[in-house]
Amino acid sequence: MADVLTRRETARPERISPPSPRPPRHRRFGVAVVALLSVLAIGLGVSMGEGQARAASTQDIISGLNAMKSLNPATGIGNVVALLINNKGSQAALEQWRIQACGSGASSGGADCSGSTGTGIAIVMPGQFELTPDAIYKGAQSIANDQAIKTILGWFGIDSSLPNAATPLGNATVIGDGFQFAMASTGGKATAISYLPVSLATAGASGGRTAYAFALVGIANAWTTDDIPIVILSKPTGLTIPGIKTVGCYGGLTAAYAEGVGACANALGTFDFRFNQLDAAGKSLTVPQVQFALTDPSAVLTDPSGVFSKVITDIFAGKTPTLSKDFTRLSLGGDSLLALTSDYGLSAPITVNWLGSTITIYPTATVNGATRPNMLALPQIVTGDLDTSQIIPIITIPQITFPFGLAPLGPYVSSTPALTTTSARTLAATKTTTSRAAQSAVADDETGTTSSSSNATTSSTTPSTTTSSSTTTPSSSSSTSRSSQSSTSSETRTSAPSAAPTSSAGTDTGTDSGGTQSSGGVPAVSPAN
Repeated sequence: MADVLTRRETARPERISPPSPRPPRHRRFGVAVVALLSVLAIGLGVSMGEGQARAASTQDIISGLNAMKSLNPATGIGNVVALLINNKGSQAALEQWRIQACGSGASSGGADCSGSTGTGIAIVMPGQFELTPDAIYKGAQSIANDQAIKTILGWFGIDSSLPNAATPLGNATVIGDGFQFAMASTGGKATAISYLPVSLATAGASGGRTAYAFALVGIANAWTTDDIPIVILSKPTGLTIPGIKTVGCYGGLTAAYAEGVGACANALGTFDFRFNQLDAAGKSLTVPQVQFALTDPSAVLTDPSGVFSKVITDIFAGKTPTLSKDFTRLSLGGDSLLALTSDYGLSAPITVNWLGSTITIYPTATVNGATRPNMLALPQIVTGDLDTSQIIPIITIPQITFPFGLAPLGPYVSSTPALTTTSARTLAATKTTTSRAAQSAVADDETGTTSSSSNATTSSTTPSTTTSSSTTTPSSSSSTSRSSQSSTSSETRTSAPSAAPTSSAGTDTGTDSGGTQSSGGVPAVSPAN
């Protein structure tokens, strides 16, 4: 038995331990990547050597970057612009009109384009734009300022003095591989920076002020320039190059600042910040306005017609166009002091007309030139003459719009309109006539019942009176006559068919009284004998 147990124990297979848990998937993926890179590195090292492998990888990276730059339209356009502006002929012509300008990769006086590898233009203008070329102007100036000429013309009261022409003063700088434009005059400092092909930054400053614009996949504008008069031989022509005062940002990451105008920032076309020192008409605000907004970049897809029509309007109005609509915008300061507006929701205030007065809920506020209902404004009440006919108010709810292309709702108006004065009077007269008719019918019914009872009583008492004494007949006949007259007058006033039973209730008053019954059922009373 011991041998059998020993053989069974020997023949029994050993237990297999469970497999160890597998490493996480992300760890296995990392190990595979490292192994693949190791194989590539060893292969490159064996075939080309360490130096050649490193050189090849660096060259590939540079080639890739060059290929990406070749796809940048700003680079190709910038080369053309630089060729047109930076050549000697163009520079000589610009100098004749006292303008400093440069294209990408160059500089001229206060205009600096050396930091632009895309399409960049910088211009520095004089405080007055003289139409007379410098060569002609200097010749005319030498003649006009000649002492002999001045003396001769002075005899006729003419002052021939000609001052020096205005010269450019300021700094305009463009930087980046996107699209940039900067302009300065009369000591202003303008800087425009943009990166990546679909970026545009513009800046302008004059009067010693400063403007900055930065755009990374988007558009940024910062302008604070004054009017530049156009003159001929320093004499005004009445024409001017208009100044621009605006700040705007929109895009992936954009920011701008213009001294005396305001500042802005925008991220992803969704988060918007603005600081306004001027109102929509360009006038200085007593209290500067700060805005924080959450915007809807999908509006360009769900409502392209509305968005692009607004873009065109903004361009002609000198504003920075945007492709988003406001989910909500909080404004602090400015003319409205406190406002919460939106491009969605109510398109106009809610109004309630009641008793001759109008209550406006969510009155409007003008923000960035657009008039919208202000969700934080107190209701406004406009009182009028008391009109008691407007007992039922009229509530008007305007159209309600929604984002993401959802269908709008409304508008709605309360189903029961307020009464007008004419309709109120007509209704009151109808109610009065109906009430009087009902009261008259009730009164006639009661009168007819009383008359019928009186006739029945007289008829029952007349025979006994006639039998007992003949002297009582006139009295009984007189009583019957008065009762019959009362019944007759009552039935004459009543035209309803219900009066017939009352008249039929009358009976003969007896032979002695000589009473007879009329064909109409109403007792006819003959004169007493």
